[in-house]
Amino acid sequence: MYKKTGKSKVVEKEEQVMSVAANLERPCTILESIIQSCKEVKNMREGKTPKRSLNDLFANIEKWSKEEER
Repeated sequence: MYKKTGKSKVVEKEEQVMSVAANLERPCTILESIIQSCKEVKNMREGKTPKRSLNDLFANIEKWSKEEER
């Protein structure tokens, strides 16, 4: 049975365009990103890579934003 969502065709078209744009900008799929993150966490727990904290993340974000301003 068909259920009307109440969305107009303009809204649906905009959502489709945004979805396509997001896929073009994304370097990998969401699944690939999650798998990579899980591998990184596993390596941190096994001591193969150094553990990182939330403060490290914020420091890196600040550093990256300053580098992009140049």
